[in-house]
Amino acid sequence: MRAGIVTTALTLIAAVASSPTGNSLSKAADGKRHWQLRVRDDAPAYNLNDDGPAYNPSDDGPANNPKDDGPTHNPKDDGPANNPIDDGPANNPQDDGPAYDLKDDGPVGNPKDDGSGNKPAEAPLAKPKGESTSSIPAPTSSPVAVAGDFIVTILADSNRDGKVDMAGETDRVSKDTWTEASGAVFLANIADTDGRCSNGMSGECASTLGDVFRKNLPEEPKFLNKSFSQITDEHDKLKTEAVNIGTDEAWNSYLSVLNAPDFAAFTAEHDKWKDDTSYDKLLAACHDASDDVLRNPEYLAPLRTTPSPQLSNSAAGSVSVVEATAASKVRIFHNVGDAWKFVSSNYTFKAEDLKAGLELGIDARDVRRPGGWDGRATVQFRVKDGEKEAKDSVMLRVAPVLTQHHGQLAMQLLTASGPKDAGSQAQFVKDVQEASSVAGLAKPLHVIQTSECDRDEIWAQDFFEPGYTSMPGPDGPIGLHIMIGSAQSTYRRAGRKVFQELRSNTAGAVQHPGSGGTTDSTGNLETVPPHSHNGKSYPAGRAIMGSADGEKPQMMAFLEAQETQDPIEIDTSWLAVKHTDEFMQFLPIASSERGWVMMVDDPRAGLEILQKAEQAGHGNTTAVSRPKMPADPQEWRVTNTIADVLKVADFAALQNACATSIEKNIDIMKRETGITDAEIIRIPSLYQLYQNGVWKYSSEAGGDGLDALFGDVFGPLEGRESTAEPEEQQPPNSSPGTAEKIILDVLQAGTPPKMREQQPGANTTAAATLGRRQDRTFGSVVSLYPATINSVVLGNNQILAANPWGPVIDGQDILAAAVNASYAKANYTVRYMDDWFNHHEKVGDVHCGTNVIRDIKGAKWW
Repeated sequence: MRAGIVTTALTLIAAVASSPTGNSLSKAADGKRHWQLRVRDDAPAYNLNDDGPAYNPSDDGPANNPKDDGPTHNPKDDGPANNPIDDGPANNPQDDGPAYDLKDDGPVGNPKDDGSGNKPAEAPLAKPKGESTSSIPAPTSSPVAVAGDFIVTILADSNRDGKVDMAGETDRVSKDTWTEASGAVFLANIADTDGRCSNGMSGECASTLGDVFRKNLPEEPKFLNKSFSQITDEHDKLKTEAVNIGTDEAWNSYLSVLNAPDFAAFTAEHDKWKDDTSYDKLLAACHDASDDVLRNPEYLAPLRTTPSPQLSNSAAGSVSVVEATAASKVRIFHNVGDAWKFVSSNYTFKAEDLKAGLELGIDARDVRRPGGWDGRATVQFRVKDGEKEAKDSVMLRVAPVLTQHHGQLAMQLLTASGPKDAGSQAQFVKDVQEASSVAGLAKPLHVIQTSECDRDEIWAQDFFEPGYTSMPGPDGPIGLHIMIGSAQSTYRRAGRKVFQELRSNTAGAVQHPGSGGTTDSTGNLETVPPHSHNGKSYPAGRAIMGSADGEKPQMMAFLEAQETQDPIEIDTSWLAVKHTDEFMQFLPIASSERGWVMMVDDPRAGLEILQKAEQAGHGNTTAVSRPKMPADPQEWRVTNTIADVLKVADFAALQNACATSIEKNIDIMKRETGITDAEIIRIPSLYQLYQNGVWKYSSEAGGDGLDALFGDVFGPLEGRESTAEPEEQQPPNSSPGTAEKIILDVLQAGTPPKMREQQPGANTTAAATLGRRQDRTFGSVVSLYPATINSVVLGNNQILAANPWGPVIDGQDILAAAVNASYAKANYTVRYMDDWFNHHEKVGDVHCGTNVIRDIKGAKWW
C-alpha cells in the first residue's frame, strides 16, 4: 500500500502506547516530547494482510523478527514494497484510497480498514517482548510529523546543495541533526547595508555612539528602588561617618548595606548590565540584524514547508526557534508576495498560506561565540486544525567566521593614515597606493583614518583581520566579508574605525572582547591554505597564531569556537613582537600538488651572505645602500660597514639561535599539515636585539634628528650610535617647520598601556639581554634589515615587500638579489617599496602597515 509515504510517517514514532485514544504528543522520561501513535483498529501502516510489518504490535516478537513475521517487505511473503501486483503502488486510489484520505482509514495505508474510517480498536496493542509500550527508540532518519489525519513538514537545505529539495528526499534525511558533513547552514547577517550603524559613530576615533546604538537597551537594575550610583553614594557617606564616629552603630549601618538580602545578586546583575551596555558591546551589537527589519534578503537561508491542501480553512500555524538562547539570536521572515515579513513569537500563519506551503528565510543576529551560543538553532513548525495538531522541525547552524588565505585573490589594499602631519607615513600611503594601481586590484586603496587613535595608529595589519562567512547558494556559495577586530578592544581604539569605515552591504564586523597583548595583534594571525592531513580535510585552511611562553592569545578561543579552521599554535616567544608574519608566509603555487608552499626566514643564509662578501674583500662596503628620501630625519644615513655588522657581539650566535627557533616551528608545521622540506622555501634574513639596534646614523649636516624621532619610542639611543658631532636636538622635519609626531612602534601599539612600562629598558646592554634570555633562545629580536617576508601577497604571483637596502656589490644589492631568487622558486616577483623610517625603525614592515580584503567568491568550507 502507500509504503513510501508510510515509511516516512513511521520514522517519527519515538514511543508506542497501548491507549485507546488517538494520536497525541507526550513527554518521555528524558523530558523531550515524543510522538505516540495509537491505532484504533488492528495494525499500523505496513500491514499487508499477511503477517504484519515491522513494528507489528499484534504478534509477540520484536520488530523485524525473521522467525516471527519475516523481514520487512519480504518478497517471498508479500512481495516487495509498493509491489503493484501485490498491493498497488503507494497512494494508489484504486487500492486503498489516496494518501491522507480523511474519510478512508485513519492511520495512513491500513488495508484492513480501507474506507471504513477509524473503526474501534479490536484489541489493545500488544507489548513486544522485552520492550515497554511507552517508548520505542526513534529512528535516526529525520521525522515527518504526523498527528491525527494530517502531516506537516519543514525543510531547509540540509544537504548543502544550495536549494531546498521539495520533491525528493535529499533534504529530509537527518534534517533534525547537524554534523560536519550535513545539516543546513545560515548566515549571521551582520552587514550594515544602509550605513545605519556606521553613520551613527562620531567623535575622536569614533568615540561617540548615536541613538541607533541605544535602542531597546535593558533598564539599569535597581536595589530598593535606587540606582547603583545612589546606593554607592549613600554607602560612601556611611563609611565616612563610621570612620569619623567610630561607634558600633555607625559601622553596623555601613555594613548593613553590604549584608542586605539579595545585595550580592543585585551587584552581579548590575555588573552584567554594565557589561552589556559598554561601548564595545553596543558597538558590535548594531548591524543589519540587530532589529527586525530585513535590509538584505540575499543573506537569508531558505526554509520551506510542504503544501497541506487537506487542511480546513480554520487551520493556523506557527514557526519558532525551540531553545531560548538560540531564539534570541535568530530571525525568521515570511515571504508574502514581494515582501518579507518578520515572524515574531506571536506570528500566525493563515490556512491559505499553509495549504500552499510557506516560503521562509532565516538569518542570525550573531556569530558562534566561545562559552556562548554555538550557532545551532532548531526551527519548529506547528499546525493546528480544530482539535488536531501536528508539528515538525529542522536543525540549522550559523556559518563559522573564517580567516582569509593567500589562495584567495587580493581585491583591495588597506592602510592607516597615521598622524595628519607625518610626512613619512604620507609617503608610505602614497607608495601603497601606487602598488595597488599597478597590481590592477578590483578596488582602490582604502586609507583608514586613524588620526587621533592611540598615538596615531599606523599598524593596519594589527588591529583587525579580514575574514568572511559563507553558506551554500543556488548559484554557488553566498559570502559576507567579516572584519574581525583584534582581542585588544579595551585599549586599542583604532579597532573602532573598522566598524565605522569598513562595513557595507557586503561586509560586517565582529569583536571578540579582550585586553590581549602583542600576540593578540592580528599580525600574529595568519592562515594556512586549504589542505588535507591525517585523514582530515581543511577546505578553508587553518588559522595559525603564535603563543608567547606557552600563553595562548585570547583570540584563540574565538577561532576555536568556529570549529572549522582548527587553529595551529606555534611558538613566537623568541621574537620581541611575537608575530607569525615576522618569519613565516604561505604562497599559492599552481605547480605544487599541495597547491601552496611555505616561506620561512633563514638567518643562517643571511649571515652567510655577509660573511662571503667580507671574505671576498668587501668588508668595508656600507652595509645599507638606502639613499636619502624627502621625508627622512636629519640623521638618515647608516654608516655601518659589512665588517662592522659582523663584529657586533654575539651576532653570529644570535642568528643561529633564531634559526633554531624557526626550525622548531617548521617541525610544528610539518606535524600539523604534512608539509615537507621540498615545499618549504627559505628567505635570507638577519636579526638584531630589540632596543639594542645595530645601525649607526649620521647626516650630511650633522644634528641629532634620529634621537628626536625615536627617543620616545626606544628611549636613549644607546646602541644606535651617531657619528655626527653633537648638536642641539631638533625634531626631524618632513617639511620645513613641520614636526613629525611620535608614533608607537608595533610592539608598544599592541601592549596594554599599563604593561608598556614593564618592557625591558632601552639602555639594557646587549650582553645582559642575551644572558637574561638565553633560556628562551635569546628572545626579544627584531629584523635587522627590512623584512621582505613581512610582505603582501597580491594577485598574479606578485609580492609587495619592503626594500631591504642591502650592501651593493658590483652594482647589485646582494640581499635583494637573494630574496628575488627565493621568491622566483615559487614563480613570484617582488615589487619593493621603502619603509625604513616610517615602519622598519618602528620594528614593523610593509605587511604590518597594510591589510588586504580578498575575493571570497566560491569560498566553500563545507
